[in-house]
Formats: sequence, structure tokens, C-alpha cells
Amino acid sequence: MTNLTRRNFALAGLGTTATLGLAAPVAAAPTAPASPPAMFDAPLGKYRITAIFDGMVPLQKKLFFGPEQAAIDAALAAAGVAGEVLPAPVNAFLLQSDDRTILIDAGVGELPMFGPGFGRLIDGLAAAGVAPDDVDLIIATHAHPDHVGGLLSGGAPVFANAELAISDVDHGFWSDAGMMAQAPDEAKGMFGLAQQVFAAYGDRLRPVAAGSEVAPGLTLELSPGHTPGHSVVHIDGGDRQLIMVADTVLNTDLQTALPATLSGFDTDAKLAAESRAQLFERAAADGILIAGSHVHFPGLGRFVKSGSAYRFVPASWS
Repeated sequence: MTNLTRRNFALAGLGTTATLGLAAPVAAAPTAPASPPAMFDAPLGKYRITAIFDGMVPLQKKLFFGPEQAAIDAALAAAGVAGEVLPAPVNAFLLQSDDRTILIDAGVGELPMFGPGFGRLIDGLAAAGVAPDDVDLIIATHAHPDHVGGLLSGGAPVFANAELAISDVDHGFWSDAGMMAQAPDEAKGMFGLAQQVFAAYGDRLRPVAAGSEVAPGLTLELSPGHTPGHSVVHIDGGDRQLIMVADTVLNTDLQTALPATLSGFDTDAKLAAESRAQLFERAAADGILIAGSHVHFPGLGRFVKSGSAYRFVPASWS
């Protein structure tokens, strides 16, 4: 059975998690971007993939653990990262083909828990010529607030015509009243948000089994640990393959150099590290492209073997 603690939800570093308290609809927050949306698009076989930047989360270094602190500090210093805060972008990805408009994750939206500077997704979609009603499928890699917060506005669904696909394991976890009851009080709002999202999309919600094709060429694959049903999306673009790794990697600089680095954001940190090791091995061996939720924007590149560890190489597109 999953043992839920404050550390499982990184609550020591996110004291505002309780602001999710969803007895009433989520209230709008002044998070509209003050500058044009950050975007990047590239061909991906039958699809075109567009990365949309939703905002930057300041992660506390103390939320990463496992290796000796000196090793963590050295790995970050080698990447040019100093101080106690590790900036983490929140990226969402738009896939377009001749007949499909698909969104992978939806960012923070109106939620106030990470502070101002979020809620850029809709402007990013507009810059790509996409209105919310144009989206026909949303794939949620898991139900954490920075991935599903943007699915609601004032408690109502943002994407009125979209089906919402999510792992049946993650759907079951966040819908489980027993799990919610044993979660720390500060984390109950996360369960409430997930349940509110599920209810808002109603009969357009589709829990899917691991290994299922959710759209032509798109397969949802379980990568558990971050949450019990955390998933990655394998995209078969024909001439290009890509894996959207979601939160299997939370900090590229640290967790490529030290793949065994654990995180307080993971429900089961050791299982998350096992999933990460498997993903690194697969991606490096096959030279497959990856996209990441918290990889330096635009979040597209490759993991390559570097001694007993790995490094991230941004993609060069033509």
C-alpha cells in the first residue's frame, strides 16, 4: 500500500498547497503573462509539436536527496547552477495533424499555489492559431496541479470539446476516498483538484490502461513512482519517434548526472528512480527524442550516456 506522508507531496517546500482547498470553484488569479507567450514548434512526422511555456516553479534544492549533499552540489555546480533554488519550467505540448488537435498536459492555469507568472497556456495556443474549443483530446500524464490546473477556469472545463485521457491507475489513485483520507491535510486539496477535474469532464473522461493507443501513433506508457499512475507518452511520428517523459525527470541537470537522486515530489521516490533509470537506458540506447515537462524550455532533446550516468543534449531541428 502506498504510504502517504508530507514528504511524498513535498509539502515542506510548498506551503501554499493548502490554497487549493476546493470547496468552491477555483478562483481566478492574476497570472496572465505580461509578455508574449514562449513557444517552439517542430515537425514530428504526421504531427507538428509545439512546446508552450506556462511559467517557472522555484524548486528548493533541499527537496532532492539520496546522494551525498556534496555530490548534489558538485553536479549542480558543473551545470552552472548555484544557490538553493532550482528553476523548473512548466511545459505543455500541442500536437497537430491534418485532423487532430491534441494537448499533452495543461499547466497550472488559475491556481495560485506557485505564485504569479502562470496561466500562459491559452495565450500560447492562440499564438499557434488554436482556440480551446479546437482541442479534441487532452492527455494528462498525471493529475498533479501543474499538469491539470489549466483544465479548469472558475471550476468549469476550459476545453469544451475535448476528451480527457489519463492512466486508469492515476485516475483510481486520485479518486480513492481512502487514499485521500490518509493523505496529509495540506495535500487533500490536490485530491480535491483532481476529483474536480474528473467531474468537470464527466463523460468525456477516459481512463486508459497502460500501453493503450490514445490517438493514432500516441501510446500512454506507465512510468510509476512520481505518482502511482504517472505516465509518459510515446509518439510515433513515422520518421521521428519521441517520448514525452513528463515528470520522470524533474531536474535535468541533477538527475542526469546523478540518476539515483530522489525527490520529495514523488509518491514513491525509489520506484520513480527505477522508472527514470529505465527511461534513460531506453532513450539513450535508441537515440530517441524526448520532451519533458520540466526540462529547460523548449524541453526537447536527447539523453546520452556519459560514463555511468547521462547528460541531456538539446535537439537541433531542421
